[in-house]
Amino acid sequence: MLDLTRQEKIILIFLTLSFMSGLGVAGYKKSRQKLELNFKPYEAASVQLADKVDRQDEPVNINSLKPNELTSLPGIGEKLARRIADYRQRHGPFENKEELMRVDGIGQKKFEQIKNRISLF
Repeated sequence: MLDLTRQEKIILIFLTLSFMSGLGVAGYKKSRQKLELNFKPYEAASVQLADKVDRQDEPVNINSLKPNELTSLPGIGEKLARRIADYRQRHGPFENKEELMRVDGIGQKKFEQIKNRISLF
């Protein structure tokens, strides 16, 4: 096929092995990046969960907290927290705890779950 000298064959083998090593290193680096990326969301979620657990007994001021902070209340997700903030923006601060039931999605049952965890100031 190819008439290569001994020296040319050695160079060709050396270049092939170098190329293969480079592919291995690149693949290793790429897999490390994927592992790091996959780990970070879980790490962040565990920190947020720990923060929520630490604050579970503290009353939450529904008149001043941002929507992402209102999610520390049981049964209040991002959408409902946004509705609370929107209601507060349209109607002003809550004057009593029961007024919270005027927010779409908060009925008597949900209010009973959170009434001891909320404050107005």
